[in-house]
Amino acid sequence: MKKLIFDTSAINALAKDPDCHAITCSLRVAYHIGITETVIAEVAAYADPDKRNLLLNVIERLLKFGMCVNPYQFIIEQQARAYQLNPTNFDWQKVGVRFIEAEREAVVREIIASVSDETRESLRQWNKDYGAIFAAAKPAFQALFNSGNGVRPSLQDVAATLLGTGGAHLAIGASLMERATGTRPSEPEARDFMERCPPFKSLLAALCFSQYDRCIRAERAPSLGKAGRVDMFSAVYLAYCRVFVTEDKGQWKALTAVAELTGREMQIQEYKDFKANLIGLNIHPP
Repeated sequence: MKKLIFDTSAINALAKDPDCHAITCSLRVAYHIGITETVIAEVAAYADPDKRNLLLNVIERLLKFGMCVNPYQFIIEQQARAYQLNPTNFDWQKVGVRFIEAEREAVVREIIASVSDETRESLRQWNKDYGAIFAAAKPAFQALFNSGNGVRPSLQDVAATLLGTGGAHLAIGASLMERATGTRPSEPEARDFMERCPPFKSLLAALCFSQYDRCIRAERAPSLGKAGRVDMFSAVYLAYCRVFVTEDKGQWKALTAVAELTGREMQIQEYKDFKANLIGLNIHPP
């Protein structure tokens, strides 16, 4: 059975869809659903309790034939520790990612309302900080390429450089591993982990995408996919599904580019296209 992950915008679209019940029944037949901690956090951040509970009701129904997936930062930390313990026999698929506590909270809702304001502010500030990093770096990159012959590298060329020998983003990857394990890996070790751990590689590729789209792309050139911090860090989840559904055009474009950078064979679909593809399934209400 195919594994499917909805982002928060797709959960919103499903909740508003007049065919929500029929679609949910179809999903039960065809997919194993992953509800990420990111979705739970973004839903918790809604100030309107009625809207929050509406979305949680949809999530609760989906969890009956699915599971909640750990926060992306926990996934990377757990994978790095597993690699450090046994690099030779490391298998990323053996590292569990189920978040049982979040599954329970989506149903009983003991603390979600009480942390809504804090969660909303944290997400807002983190996204602001993420954008500020690239905004600070952009002038230097623009000046560098504007002073040359006007030819700019492709996203693929930039990613190859940043993740290649001596690459800045490969060094970022090593720092993330060090944060998780307490020991900084050598560059060959960081590269080996990246190539053998798709969630980690997707995260680094997403950072390359943000670097290119926010700093290196010509200012008059169209964006490859306007996406914020949560959107880009959600690239970690691509390794845990065959189908990723979003209602956010910018995220769809951005994650499609990340999947191509990593060679990930999967479907990243906009909600309307995903719904259309469900036509033909037998729908049997429970």
